Amino acid sequence: MELNTINRGMRLDMIYISNSDSPDDVYSATFHGVNDVINEMTFVVKCPELNRRFVGIDRDYELEISFSTGPHVHVFSGYPIGKIQNDMVIIEKTSDIVTENRRKYQRDEIRVEVKVYPLHEDSVGNRRFTQPDTEPLLHDTSFDLSSGGMCVITNISLDTRYDPFYLVEFAVTEREWFLLPSKLVRRSNYARSRIGRFDYGFQFLFTEMPDEMSRLTKAILSRKLMFLRK
Repeated sequence: MELNTINRGMRLDMIYISNSDSPDDVYSATFHGVNDVINEMTFVVKCPELNRRFVGIDRDYELEISFSTGPHVHVFSGYPIGKIQNDMVIIEKTSDIVTENRRKYQRDEIRVEVKVYPLHEDSVGNRRFTQPDTEPLLHDTSFDLSSGGMCVITNISLDTRYDPFYLVEFAVTEREWFLLPSKLVRRSNYARSRIGRFDYGFQFLFTEMPDEMSRLTKAILSRKLMFLRK
């Protein structure tokens, strides 16, 4: 996919990821079009927050930009290089647009209490983690759940200093409790529901623990069957 194939008016989720300690540096924007005046690698978005923040070229701040079309999610990176009137910002694309399938697992609107803790990257592969004895970074309720991950919509800001790996604790049923290494794959302040301001998407990392994926799949099925019997 190329820049000139993105439809004008497409909503973009942009994640401000470099040199930022603030969890509020997450913006939504609308794709306005390709800026042919500069070169074919630049485009214009409408985003009041970015327009107010960036005065001109600022390559210290990289934006991770994503948008969805049908079953696919497209992700690429860029830098703000200028701004114009009407809340417009000019961005230079610095990476290819990578396309992935949006849904590998069926997601169900299953509400479970969830706690999110920081997790060091070295601990992901070797499973060096136990139930934390510290306060969670986030303690709320899931918006949906699947065998591959969960969505949490909340009013609590998740500190960006710990991205992208987290330890997610939750129970699907009274007997099935999970403590799973996870990767934050979506961070947006354009939540799909009015129940919260922030929308976080976590992908469970089962590479070193395939038995846990099977156990979670069965637990979700059991939870759904329990609901149907009521």
